Amino acid sequence: MTASDRWEQGSSFPAILPGEGQACPFPAAHQLYGSGRQALRALITFGRREYGWRLLHVPAFYCPEVVESVTDLLPVRRYDTGPFGPQAVPAADTGEAVVTVSYFGEAPVLPTSGTSQVIVDVTHDPIADWPIETRADFVFASLRKTLPLPDGGVVWSPRGLPLPPAAPPSVEHLATAGRALTAMVLKRAYLDGADVDKAGYLDLFAAAEAGLRSPTVSGISDYSRQALDVLPASELRRRRIANANHLGDRLRGLPGITVHARTFGVLLKFDDPAERDVMRQALINRRVYPALLWTLPPEVTPPRQLDLSRRMLYLHTDVRWSGADLDRVGEMIRQLWSCRSLASSRAGQAAAGLQGVVA
Repeated sequence: MTASDRWEQGSSFPAILPGEGQACPFPAAHQLYGSGRQALRALITFGRREYGWRLLHVPAFYCPEVVESVTDLLPVRRYDTGPFGPQAVPAADTGEAVVTVSYFGEAPVLPTSGTSQVIVDVTHDPIADWPIETRADFVFASLRKTLPLPDGGVVWSPRGLPLPPAAPPSVEHLATAGRALTAMVLKRAYLDGADVDKAGYLDLFAAAEAGLRSPTVSGISDYSRQALDVLPASELRRRRIANANHLGDRLRGLPGITVHARTFGVLLKFDDPAERDVMRQALINRRVYPALLWTLPPEVTPPRQLDLSRRMLYLHTDVRWSGADLDRVGEMIRQLWSCRSLASSRAGQAAAGLQGVVA
C-alpha cells in the first residue's frame, strides 16, 4: 500500500517480493543472461561463429540503445517498419540475420522467403503463448520491462536450434544488479512512507542503467534467477492486460488522440507531436511518468517512423496499480486535454476577434 502523499504512476518497478507462483513458462531449453542487450550480444556472437552472420537487419522503429549495443559485432542495416506499418521485411540472404519486434506485445510479421535467420524481440510480452510457437529461429527478451526484477534477459529457439553458451555472472554485472535491487528496495520504502531520499534511489537506478550498457556478456544475478522460479508471472501478465483495457476504455474518445490498449500497456498516439510533449510534461508535474518508445535518431530513421516516434506516449498498466489508480490517471488526462481544448478555443476566438478589428 502506497502512502497517500507518495502516490505516483509509471517509471521503474519498486521491490515486489515474489508470492506463490510458478516458474515463467519459457521453453525447457533457454538461456538466461544479465540483460536483454547481453542476450542479443551472446546470440549474435554465436551466430557469427556458427552461421557465418555478417549483417544484421533491424527495424527502423526500434530501441536505439539496443541497436547501438551490437554495432561493434555486426554491421547494421535498418528497414522501414514500425508498430503501425508498413508490414515490411527486408530482402535478406544467407549469412544475414533479421531482427523483428513484438511491438507492445503484438506478434510481428516474419519473412516468408529467403535464407536469412530471424530473431524476434519479445521484450514487451515475453510470456505470451505465441513466441513459443512462432516459426522464428530465435527469440530474446529483456525481463525487467514486464517483471519486477533488477536484471535479466532470455534467449530460446522455437525451432529447437542450438543456443549460445551460458555465461557466468560477472563481478561487474552483479554490482550493477545490486545497485538496481537496492534502488528497488529503497523505492518501495519511499512509497510506503519511509524517510528515504528519492534522489538517492533515482541515482542508483541511473547508475544501474549505465552499468547494463557494458559490452560484457554476463549471467543473470542469483536474485533474478531464483525469482523467476516463484514469480506469479502469468497472473502479473493477466493484471497488466486487464489494467490496460481498463485505462484504454477511460481514455477513448479524446479528439486528437488515438488510444491503443495492448498487452504491454496503453499507447497514446497524438495527432500533434507538440501536444504529446506538453501532455507528457504536464503528467510528470503531477507524478505520472509515461515513457517515450522510442526517441529515434533522425539521421537514419525514415520520416514516417520518425514522425510516429514523436507522437507516441506509453502509459504503464502493470500490477502496481488498481482500477482506482488508473481512473485517477484517466481523469487527469481528460482534464488536461479539456483545458488544452478550451485554451485553443479561446486563442482561436481571440484571433478571430483581432482579425475583425483589423478588418
